[in-house]
Amino acid sequence: MEDTVSALEADLVLEGGGVKGAALVGSLNALENHGYAFKRIAGTSAGAIVGSMLAAGMTPAKIKLAMEEDFRQFQDVARVFKHAEGAGEAFGLLFKEGMFLGNRLHEWITKKLSDNGVKTWADLRDEDAESALPPERRYKLVVIVSDVSQGRMLRLPWDYKELLGVDPDEQPVADAVRASASIPFFFRPFKLPVGGVFAKNGDILCVDGGMLSNFPVDIFDRDDGKDPRWPTFGIKLSANAALADEQWAPTANNLEFSKSLLSTMMGAHDRAHVDDHPGVQKRTIFVDTTGFKATDFELTGPQKVELYTSGWTSAQKFLKGWTWP
Repeated sequence: MEDTVSALEADLVLEGGGVKGAALVGSLNALENHGYAFKRIAGTSAGAIVGSMLAAGMTPAKIKLAMEEDFRQFQDVARVFKHAEGAGEAFGLLFKEGMFLGNRLHEWITKKLSDNGVKTWADLRDEDAESALPPERRYKLVVIVSDVSQGRMLRLPWDYKELLGVDPDEQPVADAVRASASIPFFFRPFKLPVGGVFAKNGDILCVDGGMLSNFPVDIFDRDDGKDPRWPTFGIKLSANAALADEQWAPTANNLEFSKSLLSTMMGAHDRAHVDDHPGVQKRTIFVDTTGFKATDFELTGPQKVELYTSGWTSAQKFLKGWTWP
């Protein structure tokens, strides 16, 4: 066993889920009220957004205020379509791989982080000499991104140097978060720069990290044979499949079929991982978000409260049965 540290330190992995991210904040608040402080955070899509704010030093209470802002602002289209309802979305979907620009989302994330002293990954360095991670991976945040240019998952900032040929400490954190939040067909894919020997291929095109791994709960697990110094908690925006009733999603038309296909692709890998590993289930807070869609950016205040409350109560229930051993 390594040197003893506070029993209430923990790592955190946050699943993506679009606007359902409000539920993540409810669970965070419950964990914080229970005395937990978070050392390292990994997240995908909405999990990356919430996780980046937490890593930047925002309290769950402040993140809750941020999530109470009007999400409709993120449904931005080119100015030429400002007065043509629906035309911008149709053009974006047909010719730009996404209905909405995603610029306002990017600007919003950038401001939230910069207001809390975080611009580049250098601001999120974690100088933990006892960490089992190599020095180049010692950051407070890891963001999962899907690189569709080369069909692979990126763990940023870990993979910046080796796979993209750029210095992670010079890259904006908000860029990685925006890339991870590029919900397919909803937001346009986001380009990330490459350098060195990779520069000849041009920028890479990135979409929602959930396409490849929406819930990498084992990302911080040790592989050096030593006991972990603290737990890793996962927060998953779905009921525990082992306990929940089967949910049927009819696919009566092409649009519904496409949505179901996308949902299946984004969830199957991680769902199998959770179902097959009891140890994963035991450290995961399952938040039932049935009835809410990831792309419902028209979400009302009461609906956000409902999501937040679901996250809070799920975490409280989890903590009653949780023991570190």
